[in-house]
Amino acid sequence: MTSAATGVTVTIDDAGGATDASPALTPTFDITVPNNAGDDAVEYNTEDQNNVDLIYAGQDFNATTLYPGREYQLRSVDETDGNQITDSTFEKPLTADSNGDITGISTSDLPTGDYFVSGDGVTATTNNTIEIIEQSFATDFDDNSVDNEGSTTVDLNVDSNRNDFDVIVESEDFDYDDSELDDIFGEDSSVTTTENSDDEFVIEGVDGDFATNFSDIDEGEYNFTFTVADTGVEDDASINVNSVGEGEADLSQSTTSVQQGDFGTFTVTMNDAAEGGDATVLIGDQDEDGYQANITVTDDDDDGEVTFAFNTYKAGNISATDEQMVSLVGDSAGEDEISFDGQSNLGDILDSGDYIVSVGTDTDPADVLDSPDNVGTLVITDRETPEQQLWRTSTDTLDDVETAAGDDDEDAAAAITTAVENDQVTQTDTLALDPDGSQDDVMVHQLTAPGLSGILGAPESGEVTTEFANALDGSNTYGDANLSVVLEEENPGANQDPATLDLSAASVSDALTVIADGQGNYYVFVDYSSVEDADYEDSDITFEDGDEVTADVSVQDTRLLNIDTSDVDADEASEDYYQTASANFSVEEAEGSFDLNEDDLVAVTVSEDAEITGTTNIAPGTEFTVRIQSSGDTEPRFFETQTVTVQADGSFNATYDLSDQSAGDEFTASVRQAGFSLSEDGVVVETLSTETPATGTATATPDEGTATATATPDEGTATATATATATEADDGTPTEETSTSTPGFGAVLAVIALMGAALLAARRNN
Repeated sequence: MTSAATGVTVTIDDAGGATDASPALTPTFDITVPNNAGDDAVEYNTEDQNNVDLIYAGQDFNATTLYPGREYQLRSVDETDGNQITDSTFEKPLTADSNGDITGISTSDLPTGDYFVSGDGVTATTNNTIEIIEQSFATDFDDNSVDNEGSTTVDLNVDSNRNDFDVIVESEDFDYDDSELDDIFGEDSSVTTTENSDDEFVIEGVDGDFATNFSDIDEGEYNFTFTVADTGVEDDASINVNSVGEGEADLSQSTTSVQQGDFGTFTVTMNDAAEGGDATVLIGDQDEDGYQANITVTDDDDDGEVTFAFNTYKAGNISATDEQMVSLVGDSAGEDEISFDGQSNLGDILDSGDYIVSVGTDTDPADVLDSPDNVGTLVITDRETPEQQLWRTSTDTLDDVETAAGDDDEDAAAAITTAVENDQVTQTDTLALDPDGSQDDVMVHQLTAPGLSGILGAPESGEVTTEFANALDGSNTYGDANLSVVLEEENPGANQDPATLDLSAASVSDALTVIADGQGNYYVFVDYSSVEDADYEDSDITFEDGDEVTADVSVQDTRLLNIDTSDVDADEASEDYYQTASANFSVEEAEGSFDLNEDDLVAVTVSEDAEITGTTNIAPGTEFTVRIQSSGDTEPRFFETQTVTVQADGSFNATYDLSDQSAGDEFTASVRQAGFSLSEDGVVVETLSTETPATGTATATPDEGTATATATPDEGTATATATATATEADDGTPTEETSTSTPGFGAVLAVIALMGAALLAARRNN
């Protein structure tokens, strides 16, 4: 016969014997072998898992697929060779039950390490071992205190090298069956709380951090001991519960004033229990104001404040999306939550006037309207007439502004202000164009137009190029053009149509960069090099040297201007309703020159800092290179380039090390990567001659002795005043006293004023 299992002996005895006349008996019997017994393997299980090879110290485990009723040993592994166990230590005896199982093997008295069950049918290999490790377990509350009203939840942090286990909770402050324990630890759906038969409060299924809730728990300090149910490891955690008031919502400013069409900004504050929760904001009262908007804000970051912007342009338009109506701004952007819960339907834009703003912690708008925590006022004023100023800059500065606009940590409007202060953006009435069309000045149209932020979706400073371009071509809002920017030549030749550039043309939109400063000013950068490269209605719109151009920026939005399109035709609207801001500039061909000596040569000295200077009419801040290259019989030969930056007065200078050269050496100086071409012969000299000024004293006596230039833009635009006073010193020599105030965009105005005073003095002297 074939043996059913190794180690089983079967003996059959013929009870009749050989001499017995009776036939021999043939007994029959069954041999039962447990499933898998004798295949040199053992399977280890826990209460929750089968066929495991790792358990945690303190857990009980079972060994199965053994021979029923046999004696076994639990041994610890001391040494191995490959997968063979070569040395081990006896730990405890074991006996398999009638099913071939050994259950409830305790590990509480065993150190960590590898173990195996040794005996019949089990080979001493690493395949039949189980590892015992310590369970790491640490607990603490995410915050050391929590409120019992309002923001009442706090996470219990659980740090362990094990997943999905049960934890027993004990506290001197609560009985195991106290319902408050279930209120605290039953907050999070990822775990389950129960009271077991051992009169213990257990949290089942712990797998990392989970939320707890101390709502309505009495004020005081509470200490908890958390014990892992099957391993016995434990840790303590404590928390202080604060008793707070019910809390209320308020507005940081009682009055918010905004021009019709702009965003109004509100900051809702929440204290005590209201902090970290929701607040209802009602703008207007339907019965009293004929309009009402319902808004809910949530203080997700628990700082007690939520700041949002409300679009007065979209107010009353029920087809407006929630995102168009309200948006989180300032520190609340990306931190808190807001929802727009509906508004009254109006046929026109929200009228100017005063609107009550009610705030409260109730979720029902009717309750907040009847009994608000606090109230404020939204004041909508009539829009001011738009204005326009012209500035110019370089493509380099435009690149800097665009980089700032794309950087979340930088403010593009602040970058413009910095460029003005550094004389890289200057107020102008001229534009220098490169004859080749690649290095033109960049014109900046500063449009001061309160009421546009609602159309452009711009409650804060930042780039609004796409929205502005959409407003130009009518692809936003209602499908009609909201804005128009048209540049037209005023002095065309005889029998010629004026050159006209309409920035609403789709092919020109790539030439625009528009920055909003959040104060009603929009800086429209127009890169004319890109304009000239565009296919604009299959015609040449390039402005030329000597052209006088008018730039008209027109606000044409029918809703913002409250135009009844059913009664007003387009021509009438254009003449009587549209609001236009105009500015003029002249076009010059870009040019430049080096400063020459009396021999019409560029003269430099033999020195380490030989300087070449010049002037140009292109925009301050523009960079280009000045190259010098030896010519004639000059030895040693040299070839050097320097990058120069055009200054506010149009000057530029480049410095070179010519200390190895000699007087009389010749060279050619030229410019590269500029909007103009320039090349001059030069010579190296020992010293530069200094002309002696004509004798005599020039005295300037302007009217009343003072020349003053003052720019006072509308609200939101920087103002500068510069005063130059020509007086005489005791010896009759003219002196000049200056006083300047140059915040922000006013820096260039001070320079203009001083130059104007000096020119006036010189003219009168002559």
